[in-house]
Amino acid sequence: MEAVLRQCLPPEVELRYGTALTDVANRSDGVTVTLQDGTVLDADLLVGADGIHSTVRRLVFGQESRHLRYLGLHTAAFTFDDPDVHAATKHTFCLTDSIDRQMGFYALRDGRVAAFAVHRSADPTLPDDHRVAIQRAYAGLGWVTPRALEQCPPAVDIYYDQVAQIELARWSAGRVVLLGDAAYAVSLIAGQGASLGIAGAFLLADRLAHAPAIQRGTAEFERLWRPVVEDKQRNARSMARWFLPSSPIDLRIRRVMLRLTRMPFVSGYVTSILAGEDTKLTDVMRQASGTTATPMVA
Repeated sequence: MEAVLRQCLPPEVELRYGTALTDVANRSDGVTVTLQDGTVLDADLLVGADGIHSTVRRLVFGQESRHLRYLGLHTAAFTFDDPDVHAATKHTFCLTDSIDRQMGFYALRDGRVAAFAVHRSADPTLPDDHRVAIQRAYAGLGWVTPRALEQCPPAVDIYYDQVAQIELARWSAGRVVLLGDAAYAVSLIAGQGASLGIAGAFLLADRLAHAPAIQRGTAEFERLWRPVVEDKQRNARSMARWFLPSSPIDLRIRRVMLRLTRMPFVSGYVTSILAGEDTKLTDVMRQASGTTATPMVA
């Protein structure tokens, strides 16, 4: 996905790698940013699309703790090599049928296996050693999990984070606007993070292209997009119980619901309960369809 998006950029767009944002001077008539390598850049608009732990958000909107809603879960992901596990998970995505913690596995085309893990934790603090934390949290799950835990890579090669959402009173300030997880992370429970990021970018570009002023464009983007995002966030919070069962009863209910998703006429209704209705999303994107919006890149 990233490669496809990058290929669609016009040739005059300059890409910079190996540096980071260290300062933002946000003015009414423009924005100046300073990079880690000392470079200073001026632009009409800064779009912060740098994820749930956004540097742009921290510099312009304040500390992350003010905007992050912890959902009571830790998550991790890593890859490993094991021919037997690869064969067992080929052509399907497998989840352990377990309470308060679960691991998922799927085979990659290059012969490796991808592992996904999530478990409940009352403490949002991340562990110092991710590998040790994973091996402790998921010990005893059975099936192929012991082999996966044995081959869990060093912490530097593991993705480990809280399961959380970002909630902001406003997504823009002056000549700075946030986009995607930086503005409105919905969490892995809701999924659709990439879709909401890309569709939000399209809508933002459309509103900027048709607004008489940049601030009007960012405000219109937020007016249209915020109801869509907040619906997904509410749905994720209500769905947390079924995403990771916390009792034998919840586990049995989830089994029934998953079986129902395979039945004709029932699958659409159950899926809408689990994933939320997309009526708001459809309506908003219809308003922006048929335009020739060009994204502004700072």
